[in-house]
Amino acid sequence: MDAHIRQGPAPGDACPPWCGRTHAEDDHPDDRHHQSPAELVAVVSGRPMLEPDDQAHPTSAVVRLLRRTGSDLTWIEVVSEEGPEVRLVVTTESARRLMATLRRLLAQVDA
Repeated sequence: MDAHIRQGPAPGDACPPWCGRTHAEDDHPDDRHHQSPAELVAVVSGRPMLEPDDQAHPTSAVVRLLRRTGSDLTWIEVVSEEGPEVRLVVTTESARRLMATLRRLLAQVDA
């Protein structure tokens, strides 16, 4: 038997091609979701309006796709590998809008 069942734990809920989880029919309801493999991104985190720049610190953010079984919404999760410094969870539609804004802002920095 394959280690990764292409059929999700909910009837009729096929795994999306990016799902890297192993599903089982007896999964706890809280564990019934699709999840892409995590990607680590090195980031510098801080609170520039409240703390001086030298208080910023490097951390690793985990980035992945998530979707609850039985749902049509796919989410992008960006969270600190450890600790609460970074936390952003948005739908893919919201992530596209955010990405467009980030590109415009970065273009201003690079100008």
